Amino acid sequence: MSDNNNLDPFGLARGWMSQWEKLVNEHGTELLAKPETAQAMQAMTGAAMQMQAASQEASAKVLAAANLPSRADFEALGARLGAIEATLARIEQSLRAVAPDVTPPRPPVARTRKPPAA
Repeated sequence: MSDNNNLDPFGLARGWMSQWEKLVNEHGTELLAKPETAQAMQAMTGAAMQMQAASQEASAKVLAAANLPSRADFEALGARLGAIEATLARIEQSLRAVAPDVTPPRPPVARTRKPPAA
């Protein structure tokens, strides 16, 4: 019972994970030091970006054919609504500066209801 560390499964898992991380870091550093790897990663990233653009264009065409709005349409609509809200806020602010709010306060509500007798 004096050596409980050997019986700790989570301690073993942490040790294995630590060793695995060190090995992956060593091999990753060696691999990324090669210019071929950087070129391959750049080519893969470029291909992924082209596929994403083609997918977005195709989905936009399908949505347009179905007469449905695309994500870009929603974003443009959101921007227009934001501009309209900003304009309304400016108009309200200028109206408050010209004619301050003079509505009389409402009278308090009469409390006529009685609590039930216990």
